[in-house]
Amino acid sequence: MLKRSFAILPNESNNMNPSLKTEILNNRIQEIQLENSGIVIRSDNALFNISEGQSISEIHPFFEGIIPLLETVSDTLKIPCVNIDLVSDLKIVDVEFFRKDGELILFLFDLTEHYEASQPLVQEKNLVSIAKYKLAFEKQLLQAKEEFKNNFLSNLNHEIRNPLNNLLGFMELLKETRLDYDQNETMKVMQRTGAHIKVLMDDMLDISKIERGVLDIKNVSFNLSHLVNNLQNHFQLKYHDNPVELVVNFQNKVPRKLIGDPTRLNQILSNLLENAFRNTETGQISLSVSVGKKTGETIKFEFTISDCGRGIPSDKLEKIFDSYFQFQIEKLKPLGQGLGLKIVKDLTESLKGNIQVSSEPEGGTSFQCIIPFEIRTTSQAKKTVPKGSGILMSKRILIVENETTNQMLLMKTFLNNEKGYVIEVAMNAEHALELLENNVYSMVMFKMSLPEIGGEELISRISNHKLDTIANLPILIASGSTLLLEREAIIAAGASVFLAKPYTKKELFNCIEKLIR
Repeated sequence: MLKRSFAILPNESNNMNPSLKTEILNNRIQEIQLENSGIVIRSDNALFNISEGQSISEIHPFFEGIIPLLETVSDTLKIPCVNIDLVSDLKIVDVEFFRKDGELILFLFDLTEHYEASQPLVQEKNLVSIAKYKLAFEKQLLQAKEEFKNNFLSNLNHEIRNPLNNLLGFMELLKETRLDYDQNETMKVMQRTGAHIKVLMDDMLDISKIERGVLDIKNVSFNLSHLVNNLQNHFQLKYHDNPVELVVNFQNKVPRKLIGDPTRLNQILSNLLENAFRNTETGQISLSVSVGKKTGETIKFEFTISDCGRGIPSDKLEKIFDSYFQFQIEKLKPLGQGLGLKIVKDLTESLKGNIQVSSEPEGGTSFQCIIPFEIRTTSQAKKTVPKGSGILMSKRILIVENETTNQMLLMKTFLNNEKGYVIEVAMNAEHALELLENNVYSMVMFKMSLPEIGGEELISRISNHKLDTIANLPILIASGSTLLLEREAIIAAGASVFLAKPYTKKELFNCIEKLIR
């Protein structure tokens, strides 16, 4: 029987004595001549003791499944890394069946040292590979979650803004009717609350703006007394059955006429007061306003909201501004405001201010916001608009709207307006195109969710109309789909102006005035 040539392993010395090298090779390779049935004809027993006439399945159960394949071996059959354990002798071998001149030879190559040495490297490689695929999976999962969140927010955005627009619109119309003093004050609170809901919707549906610190900060004139009084009226109405009293204190000589962002200030104070009411069962909540350092026309205002509620443990104070952080005392409901306090901190910093909190368990909590505002020193003349002299045909507006509630709101909004705007309502896109071809309009207004065809399709059919008088018509899109990508898609489709719902009558008329001057 002839031994097959076998390459020395990398860890073997190439300078080794040839006779010693041959001896090592012979001790590492066992050659067995077999019948096709797996019966041993001869064996050199270099690795395992096998008797003639013995079946190779008796060497190890592994060979039991190989025997049916032996007759099919025409050249070689190689099987690497086979663990063979005989009593206490474990060897890791490569198995090779070799047929030559009709004889079937089984070679067992002892590579135990090689496999044991390489096993840690293989395992490390596997761990790296697993980590790589895990990272890819987590990235894919994150992308799927982000896509789901965006779709959810987009749908929620549209579904809430449309009814909110109707609610605020009809409240605006109701305010123009004859209301007594109490009704008028209640209506003011309702309108302020609706405007606050609108701002909260803007922040909730585009929370990434808060995280990136790119909120839209305005710089307009406002009256601090009016803002604080409206907040006080709102919480007195909301918690009129609550034994907790809200007290407002203005320090002497606190300027009232300021320039800044009243909407964001209102949101900050509203969240802090809401948090105070949630965590106070009896006693008093105070809102104090004072002034600090003055630099030129800018003064740092100090807003302090204090309660006598359960307080916050000292080890929780650092986490109170974390997103969705809440804690619980005994069996009482969780304390904290979810995103509320997180928004307060981010908004305060967006206004170039800072916020601090101090508290004692069962001793109440105090939040102090320090925010700079510019003092308004000169009165700004109000713009006056002369009343319209009648119905102007050049200001006819076509509105595409299929919902009766929205139609009613639009009819009442444009009724007896001083701008001279006259509207006609089309029930659907086809009706709108028919009216456009048979009448002269100054502009067309519609939403994106229309029956039969979508808003983008109608924009395209108007913009690409064969008649220039129709193709050049300004298009105003009023929609509850206010995410940035959706706005950009609407303008890219050919719309002239995008107006986000909910909107006020003044905002609507300002948009129209810019389009059909």
